[in-house]
Amino acid sequence: MTKYICPMHPEVLEEVPGTCPDCGMALEPSTPHLPTANFRCPMHPDVMSIEPGTCTECGMALEQEVGIDQAASNPELIEMSKRLWRAVFFCVPLIVLSMGGLFSENSIQSLTGMEHALWFQCMLATPIVLWCGWPVFERGWASVRRLKLNMFTLIAIGTGTAYFFSLIALILPDVMPTHIHAVDGTVEVYFEAAGVIITLVLLGQVLELRARDKTSAAVRDLLDLTPKFARVIHECGEEIEVTLNRLKPGDRLRVLPGEAVPVDGIIEEGMGTIDESMVSGEPLPVKRTVGDWVIGSTMNSSSTFVMRAEKVGGDTLL
Repeated sequence: MTKYICPMHPEVLEEVPGTCPDCGMALEPSTPHLPTANFRCPMHPDVMSIEPGTCTECGMALEQEVGIDQAASNPELIEMSKRLWRAVFFCVPLIVLSMGGLFSENSIQSLTGMEHALWFQCMLATPIVLWCGWPVFERGWASVRRLKLNMFTLIAIGTGTAYFFSLIALILPDVMPTHIHAVDGTVEVYFEAAGVIITLVLLGQVLELRARDKTSAAVRDLLDLTPKFARVIHECGEEIEVTLNRLKPGDRLRVLPGEAVPVDGIIEEGMGTIDESMVSGEPLPVKRTVGDWVIGSTMNSSSTFVMRAEKVGGDTLL
């Protein structure tokens, strides 16, 4: 059965989709067909564990190795984008209505009267705070309930206080202290502050989700460079092409000019000029000879060499 994991706190595993109780990020589906989950440090790939935990080298939380579904869409990005655009739709007139008097004497407030302008602000801010910003309050409440305070705790408390204070000041101004009343009897409200903050938070969420999507797409592009077959040299000297999932550490492989290195390993015979730009960014190919380490999916541009597979499958650098 598919479990859902937090990309920032891989120790959080849930049976159903939702948000992380620690940081509020949406949980992502893990690979359902893996019998056991491998956890690896993002900074020290050699540190692995079959259970969630922290890295013994740097203390970072170990991240679960999950498969990448090339056809998967991001429902959280779609939902947050909808909420952002609706928030912008209401936020722009809210700003104009609340701050127009600072730039022009003929503002909407002066034409309609302060009390009517405040009601208009309330009607514009309400959908921003209570619908567009609902995920913020959900995550903020979850953080309080589980005593895992985070960014959403602060935002939910701040915007919620600003909105409900303004709502009470608008509906029941008499319950407010007299010294905060204006000459016309109204009380200063903060609808625009709550609406703008929620809109900016949604913008940040959308930018973050898009960045994560682009990162996943870049990783998928790199994975597409992995060759589908490898040329295995048996003890009798016979060479047979096999799929990569049949390789195991210790296999001897022959790599011809113009072919990609199938897996990570060490050159045992010959030499090659390897284009490692996909990993190192170095534009010039580097010479690799006997005893040198070669990286899977990098391109051998010249000569033939025989290598011994050291890391295969999910253990490769890529």
